[in-house]
Amino acid sequence: MRDILIEISSPLSTLGNNGPNSYSETDPRFYTFLNEPYKEDATETTDYKNVVAAIKFLRSKPTTPFMVFLPLTKPHPPYSCPEPFYSSINASELPPLRPPGSSDKPDFHALIREYRNLTALNTLEGGEELFFRQLHAVYLGSISFSDFLFGMLMAALKDSGLEDSTTVTVFADHGDYAGDYGLVEKWPSGLEDVLTRVPLLVRTPGGTRGHVVQEPVQLFDIVPTTLELANITAQHVHFGKSLVQQLQGAMGDPTRAVYAEGGYSTHEPRDFEGDASTGGIPRPKSVYYPKLLQQQEKPLSVCRASSVRTLTHKLIFRTDPLDADHHSELYDLAQDPQELRNVYGLPEYAQVQADLKNKLFLWFMQTSDVTPWVEDPRSGLPDIPKADTPVIHNTPTSPARNLPSGFPFDATADTSEERHQDVLFFVN
Repeated sequence: MRDILIEISSPLSTLGNNGPNSYSETDPRFYTFLNEPYKEDATETTDYKNVVAAIKFLRSKPTTPFMVFLPLTKPHPPYSCPEPFYSSINASELPPLRPPGSSDKPDFHALIREYRNLTALNTLEGGEELFFRQLHAVYLGSISFSDFLFGMLMAALKDSGLEDSTTVTVFADHGDYAGDYGLVEKWPSGLEDVLTRVPLLVRTPGGTRGHVVQEPVQLFDIVPTTLELANITAQHVHFGKSLVQQLQGAMGDPTRAVYAEGGYSTHEPRDFEGDASTGGIPRPKSVYYPKLLQQQEKPLSVCRASSVRTLTHKLIFRTDPLDADHHSELYDLAQDPQELRNVYGLPEYAQVQADLKNKLFLWFMQTSDVTPWVEDPRSGLPDIPKADTPVIHNTPTSPARNLPSGFPFDATADTSEERHQDVLFFVN
């Protein structure tokens, strides 16, 4: 791979991507991930320097097809970013957050608040409601910082003359509680929309500008979409669906269900964060101390969970061996888009619940095992097909190229008829 891979990232800055946590360990704000603004200028951040490195690559006018994968650290917690982005959002103008303390939620909600001492935020002036609004404003400010960096990248793409031959895909790997439900960061078995419904924007030559797809899609749809745009046949079994028709203006499939899963099983102790084999539980001065301690002391609070979501309903099924029904969730999204009223087990939703469980069961049956279909004549073991010219970042010229293998999403594009040659992924 070294002959086709070019590392364009910059050396890590001394900033460490975070402003300081100025609270003491006895302060109820200490474990909230809310930090002060960066002391250094935005240009000293790792994200900025990596974007600048990508811009330099684009300005080098590469003559061979390339793929750039550019992940950012923000808006990942701690909640912090450089000024003026840190203070750019007025907390008083934000809509109300999803409230905490619902008895309809699984136990891990209350346990997170207990282990992080979040209820003690009510001793502050304005209580936890005001605090979480301020935290959420900083979270949105850090997203604004990412937007600014993306704007830099797109301007450079245009200036380099590559705009009409490059597909740009923007997405996030997960969301964040950021104060919703009175919680912070994320949880391995949390599958609320605030964690799983993420942005997906695609701009591709010849696509339909400003088209918004309201129907469900999944992040793994990016792979078959990218392959089809590049006129490449997949060389592995996958379950994603190409979104090329949607990029050209078509609506999505309103009947489609999408899936997510997370959590751990107690028969796999090394999967749990804080396990001794992976470094153990950090000292209390670490902001991750409560999260890892909870997983080790209350393993069922992070039991395996799987979800199936349609446009109208969402089922989250958990594997707690003691009380799976109590910890599972069902939401009528048409009536309750914020997932505040858990209707799992209610007689009037029995048919919906059964239908979604059946969808989840069929999904696992269809995708759990894939039998190898290419044999290695030497041993009978599966052979890994060799791509003629696997492309990551920058590759030799070749007539054929091979790439390694959320909703709503925006499908925006210019009106060029030319088939694109390059791919740029921007991830935050």
